[in-house]
Amino acid sequence: MADILIRDVPDELVEKLSQDAERNRRSREKHALFLIEQALHFHRPADTCGEMLEFIERDPRPNVDERILDIVTKGRGRRSNRP
Repeated sequence: MADILIRDVPDELVEKLSQDAERNRRSREKHALFLIEQALHFHRPADTCGEMLEFIERDPRPNVDERILDIVTKGRGRRSNRP
């Protein structure tokens, strides 16, 4: 894989990238690569269902708290207690 060197990156940008990468449990390098891939592929429409499937499979699974997901799933269909 080829290397890319980006110079004169402001400290604030590096800090935000570090925080975002930590929040998503990635290294800064992997997170920067993820952002570049998203920028290059996100706005391109899929011409076929196969391209759409490739796009969906290429994206990492979001970090989901399984306990919260179970609570939301069990709570669907209930009426609220509001008057």
